[in-house]
Amino acid sequence: MEQTALYSMISDAGCVVLMFEDHPQFFGNWRAMVRRHQKTLEVVSDRRDGWLSLWLYESGKGEKLFEVESTRLDQSQELAQIADWLADIPK
Repeated sequence: MEQTALYSMISDAGCVVLMFEDHPQFFGNWRAMVRRHQKTLEVVSDRRDGWLSLWLYESGKGEKLFEVESTRLDQSQELAQIADWLADIPK
């Protein structure tokens, strides 16, 4: 994932990046922790298994909010999907 494009999209969605990990040596997997108001969210791109997911963390517990098969998504489609998901998260 191109970090600059991801950060720009996350910022445009009204979120702040807390952490970004990119693991190109492991199938291109990456993940990002973001904050939107008082909510902590995690975006996970698991290229090995082919899933893109969004998690909400509250009180130390994670809850999967959204997940799509991502084997056919290119970077711009992944970014658009994440932007759609973030738009659905209430403030």
